[in-house]
Amino acid sequence: VPGLYFIGEVMDVTGWLGGYNFQWAWSSAWACAQDLIAAKSS
Repeated sequence: VPGLYFIGEVMDVTGWLGGYNFQWAWSSAWACAQDLIAAKSS
């Protein structure tokens, strides 16, 4: 579905303990935002 994004805690990502879930949430949000910006620009 175009324009549907799954980011952060919605994804079932397993990582090391110690804040890595925060890193995944921020990184996936950044990647989503970059795609939204690119889509808006074109």
